[in-house]
Amino acid sequence: MADIKNRFDWPPIGQDKVVAFLEKSLVSGKLAQTYIFAGPKDLGKSSLALAFARNLWQSDRGAAGSGNFESLNSDLYILEKDDDKQVIGVEATRNFIKRLGLSSFMNSYKIGIIKEAETLSSESQSALLKTLEEPRAQVVIILLTEKLEALLATIVSRSQVLYFQPVKSAAVYDYLLASLDIKRSKAKELAAASLGRPLQALRWAENQDSYQDYFQLVGQLFTFLKSDLAFRLGFINQESGGDKLSAEEASRWLDIWESLWRDALLVSLGQEEYLRYPSLLDSWKKDFNLSAEVVIDRLRQTTKARLYLQGLVSPQNILESLAIYF
Repeated sequence: MADIKNRFDWPPIGQDKVVAFLEKSLVSGKLAQTYIFAGPKDLGKSSLALAFARNLWQSDRGAAGSGNFESLNSDLYILEKDDDKQVIGVEATRNFIKRLGLSSFMNSYKIGIIKEAETLSSESQSALLKTLEEPRAQVVIILLTEKLEALLATIVSRSQVLYFQPVKSAAVYDYLLASLDIKRSKAKELAAASLGRPLQALRWAENQDSYQDYFQLVGQLFTFLKSDLAFRLGFINQESGGDKLSAEEASRWLDIWESLWRDALLVSLGQEEYLRYPSLLDSWKKDFNLSAEVVIDRLRQTTKARLYLQGLVSPQNILESLAIYF
């Protein structure tokens, strides 16, 4: 294993199981034509896809431990949604597929990465499926997605799916120290608040204003939990602007509430050293007196709300239901 570690280079973002699987594939030479990196955002799916591309090219060229990899760009193709579009259109997808079919500049693997693959239109997915049904030598396609269920089942069945999970705070902490000149105390604070998402922590470290905005929202949603029903419903109505709260923003609220309820559970169990938001400890003790059973129930309801959010239920209706339940 030591030789493998010296041979390949991966970003220090955790995801050890994914990395181990990809390394094994590189060493054995048994590669899938298509991989799906599935999981929430900010877990490093794009970073690992690029690292896999670089390591695959390096391994194939026998250039272990040396070389400039700028030439890899000639055989690397990235397909992503335009900012002003809702989906990745079929013409862009067909052009992407066509370029993958051209001869390699380096006489090596051609690698295609599709970001936000869940935004591929139905026509785009059908075009991609035809390519997967006719495998091409030395072509690897990597789909990055937060919503595996949005992809055709036939695409998923023909792909190697690798699941990305939030990592331990210690891994985020190490990532920040390796990436930036940052105080250890600040790295620990950001790692704890990041919910296991190293790239989120990195953005906060590079933009303190964004972190302050986030922590302000944490404070507002914490106040929400200890306020009466009238305040809760008024807050939701104010923030939604008349049912305009996006599903993405509602999901962000649910993320924070889940992390707050986990902190409440830790307080009830006397394990305060593991809190994500230690600055709220005194308020937990002063304003709440909840048993572990009650906290677990509220955490379950918050998790259940996320399932409704994936359906056709209005984000505002979901949050209002939680407001009544809390």
